[in-house]
Order: sequence, then structure tokens, then C-alpha cells
Amino acid sequence: MNDNSTAKALRLSIIDGSFSAIMASLCGGIFLMGFILKVLDADAGKVGIIASLPMFANIIQLFGSYIIEKTGKSKPLCVISVALSRALWILIVLLPFRIFAPVADYRIWIVVSVIGLSSLFASLAGVGWTSWMSEIVPADIRGTYFGKRNMITSFFGMVFVLLGGWFINYWELSRPDNLQAGFVIVFAAGIAAGLSSVIFLRSVPSAAAPNINKQEKVSLSRFLLPLRDSNFIKLILYVSVWIFAINLAAPFYGVYMINILKIDFSTLTIFGTAATVATLLMMKIWGPITDMLGNKPVVILSSIVLAAVPFLWLTAVPGIYYIPVMAAHILTGAFMAGAGLSQFNILIKLSPQAGRSVFLALYAAVTGFTGAIAPLAGGTLTGILGNFSPVILGRTLTELHLLFVISSILILLSVVFASRINEEGSATPMAVVLQLKNDLNLQSGISGAADFVLVRAAKGENILKKLDKKTDDLAEKSEKTIRKALEKGEKFIEKPARKIKDFLDDDKK
Repeated sequence: MNDNSTAKALRLSIIDGSFSAIMASLCGGIFLMGFILKVLDADAGKVGIIASLPMFANIIQLFGSYIIEKTGKSKPLCVISVALSRALWILIVLLPFRIFAPVADYRIWIVVSVIGLSSLFASLAGVGWTSWMSEIVPADIRGTYFGKRNMITSFFGMVFVLLGGWFINYWELSRPDNLQAGFVIVFAAGIAAGLSSVIFLRSVPSAAAPNINKQEKVSLSRFLLPLRDSNFIKLILYVSVWIFAINLAAPFYGVYMINILKIDFSTLTIFGTAATVATLLMMKIWGPITDMLGNKPVVILSSIVLAAVPFLWLTAVPGIYYIPVMAAHILTGAFMAGAGLSQFNILIKLSPQAGRSVFLALYAAVTGFTGAIAPLAGGTLTGILGNFSPVILGRTLTELHLLFVISSILILLSVVFASRINEEGSATPMAVVLQLKNDLNLQSGISGAADFVLVRAAKGENILKKLDKKTDDLAEKSEKTIRKALEKGEKFIEKPARKIKDFLDDDKK
């Protein structure tokens, strides 16, 4: 592609992403959660099922990878799958018209079926889109470009979350007996935006067609190639644990806000907007940081912060929840932005050009499976943990509180796996902390306070030299500590790992 074609592709991709974000905002998140809880009266088990479907659907990306490897056509696979995925949502809009058989509890299962099928097509589109974009976006600007793209799309998502929340709140007050119709109107607006995005997606130029040998047989051994890449396996292990930890509790924060804290929809959208604003502000910062300092340190720092967030939820109680819930949303928005962007970038970076779609599909399938079983495990755990009510500092913890704590512990565990990934040229997490401190306003807020403390402690000495030395010392100590922990952990998996290695070596022979 020439420079003009590349610029056009990048511009159209942002427009497509903006319309897609509108649909994601209006047909997912708090609106979908509110619909299944307040209209369909779903229990925690069904919430877990619905939350797991998009992740389970990622397994089909292996089939999508086969199509791309066989034909080299990423764009047609992506465009057709996106259109089908979004068109299926029309069935949910038709629910109030009762065109379906009036069997008991049929509506929730129609929603489950639609989301399941839609997720399958969305996953096929995902592997096509990632392969397609990896060929279009120049490697040296990926962090900056996707940071900008995510920032713009998040802005549109935020605006329509606010509008949708205002509308649902108004509808609930004026037509409390027909709340379902209000949600359906919101969903219809989202579907219209989603189908509109297909027009722009279809207009994005294709990358240069790869040389495909149609006589060449696409064998199983090709799909085992990623398993012979030890660094790629480390990435999969990290993201699998991370996604499981996040999705174990993620669907139940909404349940907690709606059923336990009794937060109304207008307030829910304010919290969602705060998270989106944090994402918008930080995306502008995370992109250049990943280009300059690497993705691995951003992954580690973001995961550590996200592991602390569940404890904020423990302090939120009915009537006294605004500050902890707001803080939780802001931190989640800011650091999920860093984690998501850096995970995507490092995935592209560690996937070789030859057979890239296979690497992407296997990554999506494995991590998708772990992410899918997480909400199901969360739903099951809420039932089990309901038998326990520990009291800490005079506060009785519920099953949801305990679930949030378990999620936090597992996020920290994922950091151990992230530290094993080898990313050439990446800096330390402390370097990211210092860069964040410089990128944020140094004259006010936390950064200003930190400057004051550092200046007082330095007593006139050269602060930068001391910070550099402390950073190096801390990085060295951290590496030694992590290495010792990993050496102990490897003893438990040494034999299974050796058997897998022998199997792969035999296949190579």
C-alpha cells in the first residue's frame, strides 16, 4: 500500500470503530446487564452464561485462521462476519412483538441464543480484522495509532452511554410498566450504528494480497507452530490467567451495583462515563509510552493497579458508595486502557508475519476459553461462597466480596507470568511510572505532591541521578525475587512440560 492508501485506511478504520463503539455501548455493558436483570429477571447463573458466550466463541477463530491461511482474504471474512453478527441483534428488538412461541422463560433463552450466534460471527470477524490491520498499520506507529483510535472510539461510546442512560432513566420513570420497550429502543439505535459501521469497514482498502499457494496443503502441523515458540507460549499463559482473573468478577460488579447497592441508571451511566473519560485521557498517554518503553512494563504496571481495584468495592455499601465506586471506575478505565493496548501490541509484535493468522487465532482460542469459563466459575463460586460470611474489621463480607478478592489475587498471579515474556528493547515498570509522572500535570495533583516529596528528600542532590539508580536497583531486586519464585513454581510443571516438549520435538522430526 502507498502512503495515500494507508492514510485512507487508517482514517476509515477510526470511523468504523466509532460506529462500532456506539453499538457496543448501547447493546452491551450496563444496558444488557440491566435488561437481563430488571426485565428478564435472570439469576447469577444466567448472567455468567451470557458473559461467557463471547469468550467461548473465540475458539472458532481457529477456523477463521484456516480460511485466511488457505485464501489470504482477511477483509471479506471480516466484513461478512461483522454484518451477520450485528444483524442477528434484530431478533432481540422483535421480542416485544411476541412473534416467538410463548413458552415459559423463552425470552432469556432467545437472548442467550442471539448473543451466542452473534459472538461466533464476531470472533470470525476478529481474527480477520486483526490480521488485516496488522498488515495495514505500520509497525513503528502501532501504539500511537491504536491509542488515538481507541481514544476516539471511547469518546463516542461515552457520549452514547450517557444518552442511553438518560433515556432509560426517563423511560423507567414515565413508563415503569413497559421497561422492556425502553431497552429495545436503545438496542435498536445501537444496531443501526453497528450496521452503519459496516459501510465504512467495507471501504477500508485491502492490504497487499499475500502470495498464496493454493496447491499447498494447510496441515495440522502449521497450527502447532505457535506451540514451538516459547515466548509466545509465555504470552498466552499470562493473558489466559489475566483474562480469567478479570472475567471471574467482571460481570458481577454490575450485579452488585444494581441488586445490592440499588444504583439507578442515571448514576450508573455517570460511573461508566468516568471510566470512559479516564480511558480517553490515558489512551493519549499509553500509545506513545508503549512505542517508547515497550508493552511488557505497561502490562505489568497496569495489572498491579487493577489488582488493587477490587478492594475499593469492599468499602461500598448501600447509601455510601459514591467515592469508592467512582474511584474503582476511574482506575479501571485508566489501566484497562493500558493493559488492553499493550496486550494487543505485544501480540502483534510476537506473531511472525508468516502464518500470523494462526498465531492470532490460537491466542484468541486459548485465552477465549479461559475467559469463557471464568464467568461460569464466578457464578458457581457465588453459590458456594454464599455459605461463608467472614467478618473483617467489623464488616461482614458477602459472596460477591469474596469473589472480588479472589479475582485480585489471580490478577497478581498473572504478573508473574508477564514478567517471563521477553520483549526486546522494553524498559522496566518503574520507567513507566516515571514517564506517567512526566506525562501527567507535574504542577498539580498527585504528581505535584510527589515532586514536593522528592525535592524535600533529595536535599539539593541531583534527583534524576538518584531516581535512575533507585530504578536500576529496584528492577534488579524485582527480577531476582521473581526468578526465585518462578524456579520454585517450575518444579511443579517440569515433568508435564518435558513431555509436551518431547511431543513437539517428535512432530518436528
